[in-house]
Amino acid sequence: MHNMAHEISRGLGFLLLTGCLVAGPDMQAAEQRVLFAVPLANETGQEQYDPAAEGLGDLVAALLAQQKTVTVVEREKLHLLKAEQLQSLRGLTSDRYAVQAGKVLKADTVLTGRLFLIGDTLTVSVKAIDIASERALAVQQFSCQAEGLPEAALQTARGLARQMALPLPAIDVSKIDTTPLVSLHFAQALSHYYAGNLDAAIMQFFRTLDLDPNFFEAHDYCGMCYDKLGEPEHAVIEWETLLRLQPDFRHAERVKQALAKARERAGQSNVPRLGPDTPLQKGGR
Repeated sequence: MHNMAHEISRGLGFLLLTGCLVAGPDMQAAEQRVLFAVPLANETGQEQYDPAAEGLGDLVAALLAQQKTVTVVEREKLHLLKAEQLQSLRGLTSDRYAVQAGKVLKADTVLTGRLFLIGDTLTVSVKAIDIASERALAVQQFSCQAEGLPEAALQTARGLARQMALPLPAIDVSKIDTTPLVSLHFAQALSHYYAGNLDAAIMQFFRTLDLDPNFFEAHDYCGMCYDKLGEPEHAVIEWETLLRLQPDFRHAERVKQALAKARERAGQSNVPRLGPDTPLQKGGR
């Protein structure tokens, strides 16, 4: 799963499931839930937090899905809806949109919420809504610095799970490298990016792409990292790859403008561009 996601210092390592689900009466009574997560509303007033807001809902849902009674509907399925179905969702408030989208996708529970700033501290607020009754089942809020977003997502998921009587497995967010949760790697990469640890961010964005080659936002952020590091040649490769694979990328115009500037800077650079079209020198390997 990913967001778009279009969606968080990844130096936290790899996510490790260190134990079994906790047995007990709550566990036995836990009902099967089908979750659908919509992007959180970015109320920070800063575009740089769009990917975090868009990806956090997916990440919380992925963490909740570690409970064996929880299934997650991938948000990509929205693209498969008929035009009239999508039209019916436009103009709705965030909660109504979430509920109606969840109904269309055959979910019974929807996650929605917002990301906002208090001073320089990010606050994640997420609630789980029962679609049939449109009643809030659980509400959780967690504050952190930008580099702490993976931990915020985990604490948010734990709080929601506790309120819904869906105990999670033991999870150690200090170790992330080997987890198959794509959203968690992207969250960690964004955390590195916001903290200014650009080399570490690039490594985690590549790990994201290793797990899901269609996580196009990772190409965009790799491009931005390379651009900030003064390596326009590599930024060009990432942005060209993104536009080739996803020409209708939601931030395509911004990427095209950044790509044009990076090409200009790359043309003035003495560093050879490495890529699939780079000709081999005679005698080279």
